[in-house]
Amino acid sequence: MNIRTRLALQFLVLVSLIVGVAFVVVYTRAAEFRTEEFHDRMRSRGESTANLLLDVAEVDDRLLRKIEQNSPVRLINEGLSIYDDHNALLIHLGEDHALLRITPALLDSIRQQGELERITTERELLAFHVRSPKSGFVAVISGQDLYGRRKLQDQARVMLVTFLVGLVLIFFISRTFARRALSPLQRLILDLRSITASDLSRRTDPGTGTDEIAQVAASFNDLLGRLEAAFGTQKNFIANASHEMRTPLTAISGQLEVLLLKERSGEDYRNALKSVVEDMHALNRLNDRLLMMAQTDAASITFAPVRLDELIWAARTEVLRTKTFNQVIVTIEGFEEASDLTVNGNEVLLRCMIVNLMENACKYSGDHQALVTLRGKGERVTLDVEDRGIGIDPVDHHRIFEQFFRARNSAGTKGHGIGLSLVKRIVELHGGVIHVESKRGEGARFVITFRKFVDAE
Repeated sequence: MNIRTRLALQFLVLVSLIVGVAFVVVYTRAAEFRTEEFHDRMRSRGESTANLLLDVAEVDDRLLRKIEQNSPVRLINEGLSIYDDHNALLIHLGEDHALLRITPALLDSIRQQGELERITTERELLAFHVRSPKSGFVAVISGQDLYGRRKLQDQARVMLVTFLVGLVLIFFISRTFARRALSPLQRLILDLRSITASDLSRRTDPGTGTDEIAQVAASFNDLLGRLEAAFGTQKNFIANASHEMRTPLTAISGQLEVLLLKERSGEDYRNALKSVVEDMHALNRLNDRLLMMAQTDAASITFAPVRLDELIWAARTEVLRTKTFNQVIVTIEGFEEASDLTVNGNEVLLRCMIVNLMENACKYSGDHQALVTLRGKGERVTLDVEDRGIGIDPVDHHRIFEQFFRARNSAGTKGHGIGLSLVKRIVELHGGVIHVESKRGEGARFVITFRKFVDAE
């Protein structure tokens, strides 16, 4: 069942309950009013007849019968009985009561209670105590309210027909309004069905409204924008990664093919194998960085308190082990307690970030030296990694953190353009900020700022 039909049915049920309860209340009140009106007529009829017997001495049984026979206020199929103080029947006019067996005990009970009612589908009876200065009579009157009952039945039929016809009209009207209200959603569905993975540049039309459907359309457009950017990044990443991996693989296969063309000396073989091993190491580092880049996009990264000074010394050991001619000078200043060196982060990712910065500084510095400084300031901790190398042209500052981008003056140095983009991604994952200070030919200084870890307890 679609939303349009479901809304129409829910609205139909709600309106039917409200209208149905209203009709029941109206009919119940109308039935009570008919009963009260008819009983008032019976009371007035009984009291007038009893008073006529009491107040007018000339009126006897025969005269009263003659008077009541042609009375215009007489009830349909009326039965009227009047009893004196001694429960003796003074007069009985018209039909038998049938609804009640009159006994002295019953008459005494009526005098005590004031009145007694009996109602069936055909006749109604009212017995009441007629109080007067001379005597207390009991009048028992019964009759039929044919006009009142027919009027009530006609009202019930009209209300029932109105209720059923109203339900039908309400259902179709509610479907029409639901269709009009959900038409923007239907257009949104059609727009979304036309968008495929091969064409994520299309967008839905949010219209000019500010309702929930317009907000959903705008949210879908934002989602499509993020998907388009993610797909584009993935496509570029795959293309660039394939290209970068092809270069060392081509170099390895080329060297081996040249080596196999003819017999060579042991020294040539050693030099060739040494070059192949270097290319294999470069390929392995590229693969590690690609895997690390993929890891930074995972949603299952865990964070814990990590001391940056320990990571710096571990990263320094790794950089020196990779190339023994590298030099890393570490300075730690401005800290009073161990907690001042602690941040909330992922140890593996942070160490990878520091290693990449150290390797870049050693690689681009003429003396293969990296200057690392860790300092504290207020609630933040700052990591500086500086080199005295070729520097970075200011026009390239905003692009050096892009994947596979390499500055113009770095063409003579081996690299893949992944390290700094990975560093920036790791810094952002940890809520930090990174910026570069450099001029061409004057070295480069990368400054990273993190918020210190604060124990909630």
